[in-house]
Amino acid sequence: MATLRERITAPAHLEFPVPVGGLTFRAGSRDDLAAVHALAVAAAAVDDPHARPSTADFERTLSTEGLDVARDTLVGVDADGHVQAYGIVIDVPSRVTAARAVLDGTVHPGFRGRGIGRRVLAWQVGRARQRLAVLDVDLPATIEVGAPQGAGALRLAARSGFEPTRNWIDMQLVFGEGEREGDVPDVPALPDGHVVRAATPDDIEPLRHAKNDSFRDHWGSQPMVASDWHGFLTASKSRLDLSRVVLDADGAIVAFAIVEVDPDGFAARGRSYGYVHWVGVVRAARGRGLAPLVLDASLRAIRADGLSAAVLHVDAENPSGAGRIYERLGFVAGEVHVTASTPL
Repeated sequence: MATLRERITAPAHLEFPVPVGGLTFRAGSRDDLAAVHALAVAAAAVDDPHARPSTADFERTLSTEGLDVARDTLVGVDADGHVQAYGIVIDVPSRVTAARAVLDGTVHPGFRGRGIGRRVLAWQVGRARQRLAVLDVDLPATIEVGAPQGAGALRLAARSGFEPTRNWIDMQLVFGEGEREGDVPDVPALPDGHVVRAATPDDIEPLRHAKNDSFRDHWGSQPMVASDWHGFLTASKSRLDLSRVVLDADGAIVAFAIVEVDPDGFAARGRSYGYVHWVGVVRAARGRGLAPLVLDASLRAIRADGLSAAVLHVDAENPSGAGRIYERLGFVAGEVHVTASTPL
């Protein structure tokens, strides 16, 4: 296989889309953060009513290592200067087994059907190609988009050659319903010499190494770089106090469950909840029942904090059978989100 520089064609110069549908286009900036967030919230109310994007999510995205805000973001503004569309190109900075560019963007529901989304996506694909085409690495490469199953964004992506490649299941556990009123069956005992406790800031870097090892065989996963991982775990909605780690007899982290809480998102789901962003077990410690054990510990912490539910997303084809583990703990499957991609 040739390197990406050798095999990917990319535009030498990328123009902003021509004005369309009452919008003109320019580079985004950090000053647009509040407006882009408000637009994403308005779009989610139509496209994904149970979700509410957070400001922290956009802050983390714009802080991705290597992301050039002036060149990797685009906004469409109306005659009054209000942001009604945006596009972001995220060149995933870690490339061990693959190179990935992830596209994020939307158009305000009131401005749809005017050809705006098609032009934003075309610009994003051009910019993604530019980012990937400078890499002297001999790896598979993809451009990816994600959206709820049935969303218009997926139909738009399909017309541009993207095909569904992965499904992610939204799972929710409401405390006080069924088994979660008491002890949960099938949660293994803590192995001798192991300790389970709340995560602390001192765990951030050891957790990164544990996460990278745990997810090496998961679809699309690449190792997290230190700056991005630190940004995730120090963001405003990160809750290390509700997250849990399992330490082995040598004090190494061998399992973890990372929790986030965003009160601004409670209304969309209709209840307060903790979001379990990652559950992982390092490969050398698998087969000891540590995944249900560490997740159960976090669920107890979430409930003790006064939250009424826990939410997570699981790869429908997860190789470790995580979905079955979550169901045994009381989670119920709900909506499906889809990743669509095009290989380069």
